[in-house]
Amino acid sequence: MSPRSPSPQSERSGVYIAPSGELSPAGSYDRKSAMPVAYDSFSPENQRRLNQEAAARNGEQIPPEFYFSDYVTARKDVHRPGFEKAIRTLLDGRIKTLYVAKVDRLTRRGMVQVGMILDELEKVGGRIFFVAEGLDSSKVGARQIIAILAEQARAEADAISWRIGQWHLHNRRQGIWDGRRPYGYLVENGRLRPHPEEAPIVRWMIQEFLGGASLRAIARQLNDRGVKPPRLAIWYEEARAKGHRAKKPSSETWGYDTVRTILTQPAIAALASHKGQLVYDENGDLVFKGEGIATVGERTRILAELERRSTLVREGKRAARIGQRTGGGRPAKYLLTGFVRCGECGLAGMRWPGQKYGRGRDYYYCSGKRRGHPCRGSQYPAAELEDYVLARFRNRLATSDPDDPLIETISSLWLEQTLPENEADRRVLEQAKDDTDARIADLYAARYERGEFHTAGELALYESMMRKLRDQRDAAEEALRKLGPRPTVDIGFLLDSELSEEGWKALPLVRQRDLLSLAIQGVWIYSADEPLDQRAVVVFHDEEPPRPRRDQPDTS
Repeated sequence: MSPRSPSPQSERSGVYIAPSGELSPAGSYDRKSAMPVAYDSFSPENQRRLNQEAAARNGEQIPPEFYFSDYVTARKDVHRPGFEKAIRTLLDGRIKTLYVAKVDRLTRRGMVQVGMILDELEKVGGRIFFVAEGLDSSKVGARQIIAILAEQARAEADAISWRIGQWHLHNRRQGIWDGRRPYGYLVENGRLRPHPEEAPIVRWMIQEFLGGASLRAIARQLNDRGVKPPRLAIWYEEARAKGHRAKKPSSETWGYDTVRTILTQPAIAALASHKGQLVYDENGDLVFKGEGIATVGERTRILAELERRSTLVREGKRAARIGQRTGGGRPAKYLLTGFVRCGECGLAGMRWPGQKYGRGRDYYYCSGKRRGHPCRGSQYPAAELEDYVLARFRNRLATSDPDDPLIETISSLWLEQTLPENEADRRVLEQAKDDTDARIADLYAARYERGEFHTAGELALYESMMRKLRDQRDAAEEALRKLGPRPTVDIGFLLDSELSEEGWKALPLVRQRDLLSLAIQGVWIYSADEPLDQRAVVVFHDEEPPRPRRDQPDTS
């Protein structure tokens, strides 16, 4: 028998038993703690040291391939690859003992999970040794103690979670930043302050995006300039400089998703948020966590621009994508991209750059037909369609009365484009008022419809909550009154300026599309068997879009 050959007993049991004079192999499992190494006796490094010493005392050794680690919570039902590999190695018989520094390092999910693990280990003759408690799961009476400690670990995790949640709630209401600093900021005394080097980069990103640049183009320029991305500059280098453990990021360059995250996160305007929603104080005002790089109005314009660039997914290989919106990072290349729809099947229209490929003129056509779907839709010369849409736009403005609903819509959208600060404040206040009205209605239903308030104490709580909500609603209404009515705009001046023939040609594409979006929601094109003057239908915001012909009932 060779020095490393398993004994006949090990072949029968499936568990490796070392020959006489050789240390048996064992495993070590550790889980990362949130505390720094210097203050936590159960940091991964110290856990491995304790496991090594315990294995040596028991006449076992831990080979390098049997060290298992995790860097996630042990309370939630999440994937823990290190934990799963460690248990699988035990069950496969490659090791007989798994050393864990403490019961709560293995799991915080209580006796149910621990009991299931111990049941499986008992079948194969494996064991778990908990170093701090000195408990061997294979010993008589140890299982009950392990179960009690596992329940204690679960209760402790729940208590910690509650305390941390309350701490975060207090900090949100007080406008205190308690997380890792966002890119572009410094955190001083719990408040955000623009970073002297990174904030100008974020300002440049805002200006480029609102000026029409795509997310990918911005990321490409940042990479060309050698700017370090947040994952490298903050998460890795700063963490290492502070003595924290940090894994080097797999990518050290900017991507469009990183640019999108920075531009859309509430922190760009130093806004407090929770689970994707902005946080309001007791008066219904937004909570700020410091000095923002962008204003609330600029963030509103960024979100609106992303929404404008995106489109609804109507078909796709993944069903989950249908009904969602595209990323919105790439600006349109053509004037009517996103406006044109096929009147026959309802799918989006596309523009074929025939001139680019030396095949005559450019055309707009049905995207479904282009991909091989059966459709009667045909193509429409791009230049003629764009001229026709612009002429319809000009004519509708020139012939509309001041009280025309379309003019009101155009005025509102135009104000959002040209006066984003005031309109953003108005939108925030209107949203706050609507949210408060909904909460008042729900509280009223809770008392008078669902009967949730009975005792004197509960009724007093109801009156207190209702009073606060009414105060918040009144504060929002007062702020709206101070803003005054939405300014009226004489849209006629557009005909003499940007919509004039000379002015229109001088405008960049992004501005031309902005102007069209003030009044037009879509342009529907139909098959070639229709007269030319009926093959295109411009649908304005005050009109209902037509149904695709394939969805219309047959009247023949």
